[in-house]
This record gives sequence, C-alpha cells and structure tokens, in this order.
Amino acid sequence: MLKHLRVLTRRNEEKTTARCGECTLAACGTGCRAAVLGVECESTEASRLRSLGLFEGACVTVVDSRNGMLLDVRGSRLALGSGLASAIRVLPLGS
Repeated sequence: MLKHLRVLTRRNEEKTTARCGECTLAACGTGCRAAVLGVECESTEASRLRSLGLFEGACVTVVDSRNGMLLDVRGSRLALGSGLASAIRVLPLGS
C-alpha cells in the first residue's frame, strides 16, 4: 500500500513539473495566465512591448490564441503575431 502511494505521489510531481515549466507565450492557450520572464526579440520591438506594459515580471492573460495572440495586459488588450509571441518567454500560472 505504501509503495503504491509513493508511485502516485511521484506521478503527480511529474505532472506538476511538466505543467509549471517555462515556455514561450505562443505555447499558451486561451485563458492561460502567465508571468513574463523575458522578451527576446529585436531591441526596438522589445522596447515598444515594454512601453505597452509587456515587460519582465508582468502578468498577462491570453484572451484569444487562434490567430496570433490577443492578451490582457494590465487591463488593456494587446495583439501580437505568432512570431513575436514565440520570442517571449513566460511562466504559466494556470487558468
């Protein structure tokens, strides 16, 4: 019985680790909340995104991810193409 419990616990830890890993913003689905870890695009684009509120440490919510990304950033909507969304590293926080 104890051996079975250890196996279940280990499986739950593996799921949590896989779900809570760092990924690109483009990999997040609709409804996902995430914290921005880095903006890895050209300096002019990165500067523009930071001025719009998409900076390291900011929390964003994916409103729509069908064609590019529509984000909620501090109460404002921000649309990004899939290429730019792929250059932004985030830590998913859940739905």
